[in-house]
Amino acid sequence: MGVDLISMRIAKAFVRNYHYAIESPSSCKVAIGLKEDYLKGVIILGYGTRPAHTIKRLFPSLNCFDYLEINRLCLLDECPKNSESQFISQSINLVLKHYPKIKVIFSWADGLRGKPGYVYQASNFLYGGHIWSEFYITTDGEVIPPRLLITRYGRRDKGFTQSLGLLKIHGFQYRYCKFVCGHKERKRLLTESPFSWTQEYPKLNDLKWVIDAGEGSRESRELPKLKGSGQFRYPAPKLQGRLLE
Repeated sequence: MGVDLISMRIAKAFVRNYHYAIESPSSCKVAIGLKEDYLKGVIILGYGTRPAHTIKRLFPSLNCFDYLEINRLCLLDECPKNSESQFISQSINLVLKHYPKIKVIFSWADGLRGKPGYVYQASNFLYGGHIWSEFYITTDGEVIPPRLLITRYGRRDKGFTQSLGLLKIHGFQYRYCKFVCGHKERKRLLTESPFSWTQEYPKLNDLKWVIDAGEGSRESRELPKLKGSGQFRYPAPKLQGRLLE
């Protein structure tokens, strides 16, 4: 299988078809595809919602042009074991050919979805701790991002979300980074960062969720029942015919 740059349109179509998040951030810069006879995976890199804030929080001396964030990583289930880490490694090498001044590749692992970041651990990223994050779910487990409520209704206060029958779920998001700069610069960045970057990785038993069901919060070690995105997917053969354009 080969790795190459692909159009953002094709990459976002693949994400809509196969990734649980369905949509991609607006601030995407680079799309890379894993190809054989048809597209088997994509990585989209760019920025999150607050690019400058993100990198300054991690490494105060850096700016937006010093890093890229993995916005989406998605491979077909048919890909062999370890395909994700190999794909990440090849993609980073490709990115550096086009963005040779990049110093850091950053990503979040979605603990809210039960993912402690095994793919980044296998790719020798460093772990930088966690934050609490949140989303809402309907009674049948469909995930509603907070920003969607703000965009659609202009509010997400407790009384309003409860009137919609939504449960608020808190959980962990895990920081990961890969240094792609020289050893001296890496050492400097590690020294200035307010976070401890290690290979003491979180595992499944480190995940937890706090569920606000209205009558009070309760903590759970079991992943809440979340509705898959299958209803939003197109049949694979229909899409794959277009994905090598």
